[in-house]
Amino acid sequence: MARKTTFSRDDVVQAAFSVLEAEGVQAVTARRVADALGASTAPVYSNYANMDDLMDAVLSQVEAMILEYCRRPWTEDIFLNMGVGFMQFCLAHPMLFRAIYLDRKAIHCSEAVVERSLLSDLDHHPVLKALPQDHKEELLFQTSVYTLGIATTVVSGAWQDPDPETLVSWLRSVGGLLVRAAMESAGLTIPAEMENSLGAFVVPWRGPLSCSGQEESHEE
Repeated sequence: MARKTTFSRDDVVQAAFSVLEAEGVQAVTARRVADALGASTAPVYSNYANMDDLMDAVLSQVEAMILEYCRRPWTEDIFLNMGVGFMQFCLAHPMLFRAIYLDRKAIHCSEAVVERSLLSDLDHHPVLKALPQDHKEELLFQTSVYTLGIATTVVSGAWQDPDPETLVSWLRSVGGLLVRAAMESAGLTIPAEMENSLGAFVVPWRGPLSCSGQEESHEE
């Protein structure tokens, strides 16, 4: 089979993406990308002016991947799917998570791009679309802080092999608290069907609490 001699911008991006996912952002050099292409560095610099431009293109692809995960129907609720999808992305692609959120060399406007897109998605939520814009922004920010904290704990190895059902229950529980607070602050009522889906707040290491704040008895 003849060796490929012409490489498109997409070829170069895909090669850089493969290096990033396998080895991390520090490994994304012109030489390593060229190796992944099976070529010299010429195709890299003929398609991109410099490595910063190439990295921007790669991170844009990662952003699109994050949004695709966040928009999958993991659960019955669009908002919860954002958090669950983000966690699934982090579990499946830890190096990419590090590049976007932890590595100062790679971080650019990625977080803002993802946030703006998800904020726009809230406009299609059957209930949360009624929130004022500043409430939607604050709700998304606070849930992002919580979700990023869990993701960082998992990706760093501090929490190894988390149970997916536990992750979903935590996101639903704390997300539910924040949704209730946002709706109350805006003077809006949560419909019964959504109230039921939010469930009770769960202290992760103990289980559901009663309204009195005491642990519910599980005795027969």
